[in-house]
Amino acid sequence: MRFVIVGNGIAGISAAHTIRMISSDALITMVSDEAEPGYCACVLSDYISGEMKRDNVIIKDFPEYARDGIRLLSPQKVVGVSVGEKRVLLENDILPYDRLIIATGSKPVVPPAIATDRSGIFTFKSLKDADKISGWKGTAAVVVGSGPIGLEAGMALKRKGYHVIILELLNHLLPRAFDEHPAAMIKSILSRRGIEVLEGERLIEIMGSERVSGITTDNRSVKCDTVILAMGMKPRGSWVTGKVDMGKHGGILVSDKMATSLPDVFACGDCVDARDLITGRSMPCMLWHNARRQGEVAGCNAAGISASYIGSLNVTGVDIFGTQAVSIGINGSDGISDLEVVERKRVGAYQRVFLRKSEVVGAQSVNWSEDMGRLLTSIVRKETTGAFGDATTKRKVRFRTTRPFAYVQRQHPGRT
Repeated sequence: MRFVIVGNGIAGISAAHTIRMISSDALITMVSDEAEPGYCACVLSDYISGEMKRDNVIIKDFPEYARDGIRLLSPQKVVGVSVGEKRVLLENDILPYDRLIIATGSKPVVPPAIATDRSGIFTFKSLKDADKISGWKGTAAVVVGSGPIGLEAGMALKRKGYHVIILELLNHLLPRAFDEHPAAMIKSILSRRGIEVLEGERLIEIMGSERVSGITTDNRSVKCDTVILAMGMKPRGSWVTGKVDMGKHGGILVSDKMATSLPDVFACGDCVDARDLITGRSMPCMLWHNARRQGEVAGCNAAGISASYIGSLNVTGVDIFGTQAVSIGINGSDGISDLEVVERKRVGAYQRVFLRKSEVVGAQSVNWSEDMGRLLTSIVRKETTGAFGDATTKRKVRFRTTRPFAYVQRQHPGRT
């Protein structure tokens, strides 16, 4: 059997390893448009801050592919697919396949009005991005976007000695993971460590013709020599657009077998719209643990062993200078009605639990590690709970969704 896997992130690597465990004689070819071998994007912030060596970012070096019997074509760009002939089209080659797995990942959202060819403007998604940031000699940075990627980039640059400002369009930071009260606690920690957070402000312009000299918002001008664009991620894979059914949010639509609408073609990772564990809706959930499991399921089914994906779960964890902030499942922005909110507070710590018909569907905490593992288990198992009746405040709340989808932030793999 000839397996072609397009993409060399955790989803593609998991799919390849799964196929190899099932079949010792499978012919596995991986195609990546990156020059680097497999790496862990979850530690890129530690690399740019200088706290981790570049070699430690790599999780699968080139010789390891050969030892595992995997042919890696890198860097190679896929330009199309001939479904009838079962061929993947590269710029200078053609790869026949019996089973195809698309694991092309995601790419940063960059508004077309922003010219990124000036010195000092960076995205923060890949090892190549981190190399550029690590080698840049700047002193003052503005990070546009306050999702996990933006916060981790900002904290890494602060540790490196930069003056850092984080700019968020919406009214509080980490808007896809945390509600206003825990977000305010996180903002307070950042402020005490010297990071300024500007909320409710829109980026209007990045100033400087050849090199960044500052930015303008709808409220002020700020001098800086570095701009990190962390405004969200969107699925990659334009070469298959028009050939495969797509989800409402721009990802490849897949079944619980990670099968696409094309025969013998599977997809996994950031490029798919898969079933959400809680809501049942098809949507992207660009997190390491979801991509890894989707890759395993895609690999199993491509190799002829039945496996099912139970659904994606949003689990976001951010280390805010040593304070752990965790969000699991849904939050107040997800547009789900008839929620009960249970809050528990103590000095410097907070926990927020969402119940729907007594079923645990979400939880948030800042500096509150107790119960979070149990709550995660309850959410996955769809358990009900009555354990929050004492020393809590419980209230019925209805929420409205006001955020544009463009501000869904991708958490780097492994940051949970």
